[in-house]
Amino acid sequence: MATDVLLELRKTLTYLFFPAPCLACGGIDRDLERPLGLCLRCRGRLVRVRDPCCATCARPFAARSEIVPAGYRCGRCRRRRRRRIERLTVHWVYQDPLDRVVLGLKFRRLRFLGVQLGAALAERLGRDPPPVDAVVPVPLHWRRQLERGYNQADEIARAVATALELPRLRALRRRRSTRPQMELPREKRDANLRAAFACRAPQRIAGRAILLVDDVLTTGATLDQAARCLLAAGSGPIFAAVVARTPEPGELRPRAVRDGETGPGARWL
Repeated sequence: MATDVLLELRKTLTYLFFPAPCLACGGIDRDLERPLGLCLRCRGRLVRVRDPCCATCARPFAARSEIVPAGYRCGRCRRRRRRRIERLTVHWVYQDPLDRVVLGLKFRRLRFLGVQLGAALAERLGRDPPPVDAVVPVPLHWRRQLERGYNQADEIARAVATALELPRLRALRRRRSTRPQMELPREKRDANLRAAFACRAPQRIAGRAILLVDDVLTTGATLDQAARCLLAAGSGPIFAAVVARTPEPGELRPRAVRDGETGPGARWL
């Protein structure tokens, strides 16, 4: 009990003398916890992926949720010759202010954000848990991880695995360095990642249903190639979860489901 009091006192004093500005607006409020490094107002601007959406690419449907059956896939996903990912779970739309949070994790060494993003993603997964046996993060190439100091997807996956009480397996590695997907046009992203992954220890994933975890989804090429590698190595079915996906063309912010209000009761999960 005394230890808890001292920790709270240290947290309060640290905030009073060294207040951390909001990652998005730079403002300072009285929220000592400051989840995701965002002030209360900016957390109220987070936008969740709107239901209903495609089960394998998370693109939103125009129809009402009661019309679309669970597990329904969009026309583009149904036309694919082979489905490598059984189901994709996405929590937020990747736009301001969430982009500041992800960039803070990736380039400002704010590793605590990985834990908080992973906890939020696990909370979303907990509403309809996928039948998986292990969590596998999408890897970085060793040079990029050496520069950054850690793999942001692994930080998120660690929190997800802890919350879901599953083992976290670093079962994949990058065989070669690839250009960042966001720098490439959509038609070149699959080629950029072809044969980019290798399985480290096939015996660890043999027959096991896997939850692939990454930070941001653009075209889905990264997850698709990582799933292809795991399946070729003998894994069971592949599910995937990402913190956010880039907005679709014409997807308007006011039409998306807002993640809480800007009042005292606003939630950030």
